[in-house]
Amino acid sequence: MRDAFGGAFMIKIILIFLGLYIVFMALALNYAKAFRVKNQIINYIEQYEGYEKAEGAMKEYISQVSYYVPITALPASSTTERACYDIGYCITPKFTSDDSGNRTYYLVETYIRLEFPFFNLNITIPIRGETRVVTNV
Repeated sequence: MRDAFGGAFMIKIILIFLGLYIVFMALALNYAKAFRVKNQIINYIEQYEGYEKAEGAMKEYISQVSYYVPITALPASSTTERACYDIGYCITPKFTSDDSGNRTYYLVETYIRLEFPFFNLNITIPIRGETRVVTNV
């Protein structure tokens, strides 16, 4: 009887660690995908020298990598300048002045969405980055 209890206890411990491992791997994969999407959005904005010119290429790329975070899951914005899109990213243009005129750089946010319906827990983690200064806007 003692061995049966020990074996059942060990199986429970193994299942708990297996569950934690699966959650950790899911988090790591979602983080990597959101980080990769953020970097690619930044590359497109810099390559096309502005968001408006790069919008089509960005949406095509995002649909290919199957990145999606619903806009209702995004945290509330404190600025009205921020443009959030239903695919799950936000872009904020920032303007700087110098002698040659206005220059723009963009702040890009993508998100990791973690849902644990069993615990009624929903977490959205932002990943932020910014472009170099774009002069031909």
